[in-house]
Amino acid sequence: MSFAKLRRCTYNQAHGNAMQLDSVAADLIRKPEDDNTAKTIMSTANLLRLLLLGAIWGTSFMLMRIASPALGPMLTTFFRALLAAAALYLFARARGIRFGWRENARTYLVIGLFNTAVPFALFAWSALHIPSSYMATMNSLAPIFTGLFGFLLLSEKLSASRMMACVLGMTGVAVLVGVGPSAVTLDTVLGVLASIGAAVCYGYAATYTRMRASALPSLATATGSQLAAAVVLLPLTLPSMPLGLATMNWNVALSALFLGVVCTGVAYAIFFHLIAEEGASKAVTVTFLVPATASIWAWLFLGEPITPGTVAGIAVVLCATALALGLFGKWRAVLRT
Repeated sequence: MSFAKLRRCTYNQAHGNAMQLDSVAADLIRKPEDDNTAKTIMSTANLLRLLLLGAIWGTSFMLMRIASPALGPMLTTFFRALLAAAALYLFARARGIRFGWRENARTYLVIGLFNTAVPFALFAWSALHIPSSYMATMNSLAPIFTGLFGFLLLSEKLSASRMMACVLGMTGVAVLVGVGPSAVTLDTVLGVLASIGAAVCYGYAATYTRMRASALPSLATATGSQLAAAVVLLPLTLPSMPLGLATMNWNVALSALFLGVVCTGVAYAIFFHLIAEEGASKAVTVTFLVPATASIWAWLFLGEPITPGTVAGIAVVLCATALALGLFGKWRAVLRT
């Protein structure tokens, strides 16, 4: 696989957690992955890490469903960004990463807005209105929007498969909303649109990072953007902070803590390791675990139903994501070997 293709693939990771993965590849992968020589089977240890990563990222939607009604969407988002920034800062400092705060402030701000502040807030608001499975499925559309922004801003070729992926993805959304477990109300539709808006933000943030931050250490960009998001969100959270803190209980506090520290800090450490060990094209397959794990966690702990409509909608959207990532061709090549 060419290095350019590796970089594009790295960006297309899903969960709102699409944080500067292009430059992660530049930092952590010492040489490009070669389709002819790379391992076709993931090691057992890394397969377990991949499953763990999918389980961790799947919890984020359930945790927002717990935290957001109590804290409100803005305070939930602020705590998530602040705790994530703290966890990533400690990890980056341990690796000796230099941040270049002054010269990179604008880059951190733009990425922080479109990769954290806005999409996290949209998902936190959506959590008030739609099930976890809906949010996780909309999140999986991010690679499709990344391809569209690559066409609009980088003059990349918009192939027939990417256009088909866009149509198929919207069809999957329609299937999920139309025959899923939630009644089709205005709140449901608005929640779905907000989640799609979050995926659009991730697509733009990924493309902007390629344009403006590809030379920066990935952990510096990740940490700086999270901190910038927390700073931007702080004044917006002040009106809801007294009530949110007054109604906080242990479940809500632990949900917010887990969202920031584990779903971002620990999860990214695992993801960086998978990229370095197995290559981006294998690590990005965690995209296909998240809607399933999100649905299972929410079913276990929140009693959200998993219906045939849920499964059908998720399946169609994930097929669209695989098409956008070009994974069908890769899987055919692997099966021939």
